[in-house]
Amino acid sequence: MRANLLAQFAESLKRPEFWAYSSWLDIVIRYRRTRLGLVWLLAPVMLFTFVTGPLYARIFQRDLASYMVHLGMGYAVWRLMVMVVNDAANIFRSNKSFILDGNTRLTDYVLITIAKSLFYFAFSMIGMVGVLIWSPAVPAYAIFSLFLTIPFVLVNLAWVGYALSILGARLPDVGQVMNTILMMGFLFTPIIWEGDRYSPDSVGGMIVRINPAFHVLEIVRKPLYGQVPETGSIIYMAVLTVAGWLFAMFLCRRYSRYVPIWI
Repeated sequence: MRANLLAQFAESLKRPEFWAYSSWLDIVIRYRRTRLGLVWLLAPVMLFTFVTGPLYARIFQRDLASYMVHLGMGYAVWRLMVMVVNDAANIFRSNKSFILDGNTRLTDYVLITIAKSLFYFAFSMIGMVGVLIWSPAVPAYAIFSLFLTIPFVLVNLAWVGYALSILGARLPDVGQVMNTILMMGFLFTPIIWEGDRYSPDSVGGMIVRINPAFHVLEIVRKPLYGQVPETGSIIYMAVLTVAGWLFAMFLCRRYSRYVPIWI
């Protein structure tokens, strides 16, 4: 088993047969007996956006067309992150037999979690693209910013997923801990409410900006409005990306060989 994390990811990406097919098969099996089938992949984000959007736009006294983009994209990206985090914490234990067989790389299982979550995200974007086109707050050219920002999010989810999968293999409680943190995190992340209401130099603004999810959403949503993300968000995400990958590479080098024993 290689201890070079980047080399493992490179090999997994070159040979996607296992992780790509496994993730797609899991989705198909889950929904093939339902009457709506894969439509259920589209439903959660659309229902959340169109049901709660008009309500909270009135409560916060925001323009509906602009707020629907804020809410829909915020929830879609949050859901992408949550699915990766929840699945990654238990992915090695869920695939114990394959790992003990020794024919696949650990990064294959991390990519399963990312690919499956990305499938859900891609289906949810079918409806969100309509919202982006409809909203006058979104310049037409700005929609293409997603082809830059979403891959950047996925790069960060790769190291997060790997780190959590290693920690989850050693500590079974990691999954429950992360689930509790994510439940609380939803309330402290500007998905329904808007982070701009707190200035960066205020106490509330500093508390909000400690949350990594705030900066992830800023990186994705600001360009959709034709705006540049805050300098603080760009610096925060650059540092987080480098530090996160260094941490994941340390875990790979130091502990990856123990995973078959732990599970």
